[in-house]
Amino acid sequence: MIQLSVFKFKKKSALILFILLNLPVVQAQENYEVQVYTSPTMPKNTTIFELHSNISPSGPKNESNFSHPLHETLEVTTGLLNNFELGFYIFTRINNGTYNYMGSHIRPRITVPTSWNWFMGASLSIEGGFVKNEITNVYDADYEIRPIFDKTIGNNYFSVNPTIDGSFKTKEVRFSPNVKYSYAVNPKYSLGIEYYGVTGNPFRWDSYDIQTHQFYLVTDLYLNPNYEFQFGIGHGTTLSSDVWNVKLILGQRVSWKTKKAKK
Repeated sequence: MIQLSVFKFKKKSALILFILLNLPVVQAQENYEVQVYTSPTMPKNTTIFELHSNISPSGPKNESNFSHPLHETLEVTTGLLNNFELGFYIFTRINNGTYNYMGSHIRPRITVPTSWNWFMGASLSIEGGFVKNEITNVYDADYEIRPIFDKTIGNNYFSVNPTIDGSFKTKEVRFSPNVKYSYAVNPKYSLGIEYYGVTGNPFRWDSYDIQTHQFYLVTDLYLNPNYEFQFGIGHGTTLSSDVWNVKLILGQRVSWKTKKAKK
C-alpha cells in the first residue's frame, strides 16, 4: 500500500510538473501585426512605411483580467533588388495609459521572378528578432518562416500563408496559417475575408479550446498607388481567441530613384 501511494504521488507530481512546464505553450500570444502577405516584394529603390494598429474590444473568454491593450507596430520595408526586400519592425503596446516598447524583428523576403511564368505568385519570408512577454517583461528570441502563395483570377484574389513560427527560448513551434480572399468591387476598392489560426505544434495540434481561430471582414482602398489603407473587424471562434478585434493598416510608399538630368 505504501509503495502504491508513493507511485500515485509521483504520478501526480509528474503531471503537475508537466502542466507547469507547458504553461508558456498554452498562453495566448498578443498580435502586433495582423496581415495576410501578398507575394510581390517592394520594387527596387522603393520603401514603404506602414503603421499596424489593432485592439480587442472583447478579449479571449478564458482570460478574466483582459486589459484591452492597443498594439502599434511600425514596419519599414525596402526593395533592395528586383525580387528581394528587407523589412524591419518595431512593436509597441499601450495598456492602461502606459506606453511600452515590446521588441523588434528583421525580415528578408525573396519572390519568384515573373520571368519564370509560374501559374501563381510565390515568395518566402523569414523573420526573426525578439519580443517582450507582456506578463513577465522578459525578452524572448523568436522566428517566423512564411511561404506565400497568391493568385488573381479576374476580380478575385486568393492568398495562402502556411506559416511556421516559434521560440528559441522555449523551443515551442507552432503552425499559424493565414488565408485571404477578396473581390475587387472596382479598381479602387475591394472587400474580403481573412483567416488567422494558431493550431500548435505542426505534428501535434493543441486541443481546440487552446487553438486560436479568427475570421476578419476586411476592406482595402487603392485611391493612390503610393498609399495603403486596410480596415478589418475580426471575430474569434475558440476560448483562446479574441472575441472581437479591430485592425487598421496605413502605409505610404516612397521611391528613392533619382531622375537623370536632361542634357
